[in-house]
Amino acid sequence: MRIAALMAVSVMASGCYSTVPAATAPIPGQVLVVDLNDKGRVALGPSIGSSATKVEGLLDSRTDSTYVVKVQSVVYMNGTSQRWTDEPLTIQTDLVRELRERKFSRSRSALFAAGSVGTIVAFIATRSLLGIGSPERENRPGEGTEQ
Repeated sequence: MRIAALMAVSVMASGCYSTVPAATAPIPGQVLVVDLNDKGRVALGPSIGSSATKVEGLLDSRTDSTYVVKVQSVVYMNGTSQRWTDEPLTIQTDLVRELRERKFSRSRSALFAAGSVGTIVAFIATRSLLGIGSPERENRPGEGTEQ
């Protein structure tokens, strides 16, 4: 039971996130998803790869014409993703198709946690892991099995 509780807490702590269009000018410290336009893919190709479509990372600073992002991952046209370790990347605003911010989603997290806990409880219940339920009868010496 303790293991199930620990698993549930870890799931809830990890949470689920969603990305929403940035409603206001982003502030340093926000996690951003920068969707690049065609010009952005070409201009940033030497730095992050020519088929990059999205850059996700922590906004380090910004001006009216640039965002400096500590890159955590880059998504490419073929759907693959590459992890980065917070390397700074300067992105000009005219290279951005859409700017979104990553936000914690309570509803998604609650739904995910409920499903995970339900799965764990069902697993434990179907395996009699808690020792609850009727024990199976063992044959004694000399007793045969019924056929």
